[in-house]
Amino acid sequence: MNPAPDVQVDVIILSWNRPEDTIAAIASAAEQEGVRQRILIVDQGSEADNLRRLEAYLADVPNATLEKLGFNSGVAGGRNIASEMGSAPIIVALDSDAVFADRHALATAVAHLDAHPELCAIGFRIDNYFTGENDATSWDYPPECRPDTGFPATRFIGAGHALRRHVFAAVGAYDDRLFFCGEELDLSYRMLNAGYRIAYVPAVGIRHKVSPEHRVMWGKGRYYYTVRNSLYSAYKFGTSLPRLAVGAAAFALRGWRNGIGLAALRGVGDAVGMCRAYRRETLDQAAAPTYALSHETWRYIRQCEPTRQEPLLAKIRRQFVRLPHQG
Repeated sequence: MNPAPDVQVDVIILSWNRPEDTIAAIASAAEQEGVRQRILIVDQGSEADNLRRLEAYLADVPNATLEKLGFNSGVAGGRNIASEMGSAPIIVALDSDAVFADRHALATAVAHLDAHPELCAIGFRIDNYFTGENDATSWDYPPECRPDTGFPATRFIGAGHALRRHVFAAVGAYDDRLFFCGEELDLSYRMLNAGYRIAYVPAVGIRHKVSPEHRVMWGKGRYYYTVRNSLYSAYKFGTSLPRLAVGAAAFALRGWRNGIGLAALRGVGDAVGMCRAYRRETLDQAAAPTYALSHETWRYIRQCEPTRQEPLLAKIRRQFVRLPHQG
């Protein structure tokens, strides 16, 4: 069921077991003040007992809707499904293991987008729920940027962000083949190429229930998806085959350095298959305009990320550095 036309924000949440955290996230969204929101939850195959607990809680949340998939469609696919359940002009995504930092987060996000029509998306400040400090495992911005200061950005972080629905739809939503990891950057570049901009806005915050030790389990799928999806997206955006080969070698080297070389090789191999499939799909048509990045888009990306201009030797040296927050 679609929200009423006067709903300002659709809050989308993906659920997969962890009912306590998911219920807390929904409660946080329901308690937001100063906006008219609807909460759209997609369950991706939770165990029966966990799903029953979630349904029992939602019985008393009138502005929430639950879609039960019975399987895991991935982050990208799940967010597409949740977004299609609504029609509000602004889509806010909240991880199921996060809560809003205060009861005015949605209102602040709406006000910021209203004041800045050039923005298609804003990334929220993400703090560690347990320590109150910046969630370093979610930080994906240039090293010179700081979490307490806003800045123009090339991307947003998936755990907490807001999108303009009409731009999201115009560029084709998430590529659900990505499944997990890198789906935000893939979408962000297409929205930037449509002439819009992105900003990091620390005035809107969430608290993310991640390990206080800032651990990331790269060997349990994350590095595989990082390699596969990075190469696949780069191919779609027109990166030349020689540069893709260099990138694949760099991923393999870093994987070897961190003891997960097999995951890197699997990621490279599967990326080749995905690129071939994409090429077959687009062989008889011009490259999608959302993927052919303009000079203006590249200029903006380089302005936001000066490290793209670093010398080749520095890039090579980085491949021998341990992966951040290795668990």
